[in-house]
Amino acid sequence: MNNSGVRSAVRVIRLDEFVPKQAVMLPERAVDELEPEWSSLPSLAWPEPIGSARPRTPVLPDPVEDDGLDPVLEEGAPTVPTSTAFETSAAASSAPGKMPRLPNGVVTSWPLRFQGEPLGYARLWLRNLLLILLTAGLYLPWARVRSQRYLMRHTKVAGHVLDYHEPPGNLLPRYALSAALMLGVTGAWAGGSTLAGMLALSLALAVWPLLVFMSLTHRMAHLSWAHRRLAFDGTCQQVYRAMWAPLFGGGAVAWLLMAAVIVRSPGNWVAWGAALGLWVLAMPAFVWTWYVFRQRHLRLGPLHLLWKASKPAVMMMFLRTLVWAMLATVFSLGVAAVVLAGVLVMRGKLNLTIERGLLLASALAVCAAVQPYAQARLQNLVWNKSGNRYLRFRSKLSVADFVMLQSKHALLLVLTLGLYWPWAVIATRRMRAQSLTIWSRVDADVLKAHWPTYEAPATGKMAGSPANL
Repeated sequence: MNNSGVRSAVRVIRLDEFVPKQAVMLPERAVDELEPEWSSLPSLAWPEPIGSARPRTPVLPDPVEDDGLDPVLEEGAPTVPTSTAFETSAAASSAPGKMPRLPNGVVTSWPLRFQGEPLGYARLWLRNLLLILLTAGLYLPWARVRSQRYLMRHTKVAGHVLDYHEPPGNLLPRYALSAALMLGVTGAWAGGSTLAGMLALSLALAVWPLLVFMSLTHRMAHLSWAHRRLAFDGTCQQVYRAMWAPLFGGGAVAWLLMAAVIVRSPGNWVAWGAALGLWVLAMPAFVWTWYVFRQRHLRLGPLHLLWKASKPAVMMMFLRTLVWAMLATVFSLGVAAVVLAGVLVMRGKLNLTIERGLLLASALAVCAAVQPYAQARLQNLVWNKSGNRYLRFRSKLSVADFVMLQSKHALLLVLTLGLYWPWAVIATRRMRAQSLTIWSRVDADVLKAHWPTYEAPATGKMAGSPANL
């Protein structure tokens, strides 16, 4: 128990992960400077706190109300890595559109902690793999749910673990639709008909947003923190509007490529090259549009997030990834050339198998270096610009360390014929999770008090409790 001077007005409970420090005043000037950036999210009407006469039912934001948002934290703002439970009076919390904040500009930081162990996950992974093989893939939804539950239940935020509640049977329609599309496209192309293959590919692109909508909705609805469900409240039509441009552009590029291959006219190749170039140049705008939509429709109880990254920031991420891909390609081809020279010196000749093997190894090396680079850059960009007036996310994932880790994993996976996979998953999860921190202007207990727990309709028991898992 903290013996501070405000003990008579505030009851403080220290969580096991946090070290209490002296409260820091948030500079008034910084608050004024940050107001314009985070002022476009609709205001929230919060319910009465626990113990009041009114029922604890969240009130969703009215989209036609004025903003009136307070700023959220920016880089360099003072933080206090503590978590405290403040008793707020009903009068203070009954103000419409306001949630009780920590006093005196205090900011708490909630670091993510991943506590999974490689051996425990390896046993689960091996069991899932054997059952998938024995059932010819039918056990895949159950394996997916078990893996996600293990990873979530070993991730802790502000003293509470995450959890995953989705019944495996709910995954069957999505998995069946994905398998049908994949088999349909593959079968159409294998049948020798180019037109049938292109039609099947176009159908798959048209159905893809539906799969994305189903995945986001089901995953977020069954993900919880402290027995409180998260949600994705976007509609299927909104997902189609957010994704139609890149999918339509990709389909147009594919059809132009088919026309160029069949007709073999220089004009067709020029048209295909121009369409491909425009599609690639527009990709940063596509990515920006998608993340603005996705982050804005992620809901933490009655709280909505907001993504404030700019299009130039996304463009810079793509340019850096492109430069890194070029450097990785040059390095891989240089290593392959050295190996070829060594083979020529030792054997005096080359065959097609060696050349193809070296080219494949070079391509895999480039992927092993470029994919983690893009993942680290994207994670930092997405979460450093996500938040609202109460919460803000911070990601400090080291790009160099993450690329080195994934390169080591790729090498060990090749050497162990894939048996190193559980250790790679745990190490990757730990680095990505523990690079994230949540900055908050409200206490964790206050947030929980205004975020009702989920209760199963039939039994009335909490869906996150062990009896319902």
